[in-house]
Amino acid sequence: MSNVIDDIVNQEVPLDMTPLIDCVFLLMIFFVLVIDLSQKDLEDLILPKAVYVVPDDAPPDVRPIINIGQDGRMVYRGNKVFDPAIHAETSAPAHILNLLVEWKNTVVKDKEDQVLGGRKVTLVNDPVLVRADKWTEWHWVGVFMTACSQPEAAFWKLELALSDQDKEAKLLRRQGR
Repeated sequence: MSNVIDDIVNQEVPLDMTPLIDCVFLLMIFFVLVIDLSQKDLEDLILPKAVYVVPDDAPPDVRPIINIGQDGRMVYRGNKVFDPAIHAETSAPAHILNLLVEWKNTVVKDKEDQVLGGRKVTLVNDPVLVRADKWTEWHWVGVFMTACSQPEAAFWKLELALSDQDKEAKLLRRQGR
């Protein structure tokens, strides 16, 4: 009996690595997709440097992010919402207002009805993150903010994105300027 047990214990069993490799590849695919999805709202902008930084540790689950480029172009999730080169500047509020009303009806969760100036308005309590390039004219940020203040939109919480580092200075140092 002892010989049988010794034979079983000493018997070599081939190890199949295929399931382990499959799991590793599935995990890699998952992390690549998650990382890509979390960055799709952010355009490559050089944000203004903040003197005093308040970290954005716990952003809301649903927070619309608008990116405003140097040329006044406004981008949401990779799609141009407004481009001054294509649209007339006078049509900017209408284009932006359409986007804000869409956000209000689909994305935003925290809203409340109030009467302001004798008119019933649905105020949005969720913030909007505005990311403007360091060299963007503040006129374009003002155009967006004006659209947010319209009764149809009623977004009253805006957060401005700033950087704790001067990204432009880093780029210039890398280029040797």
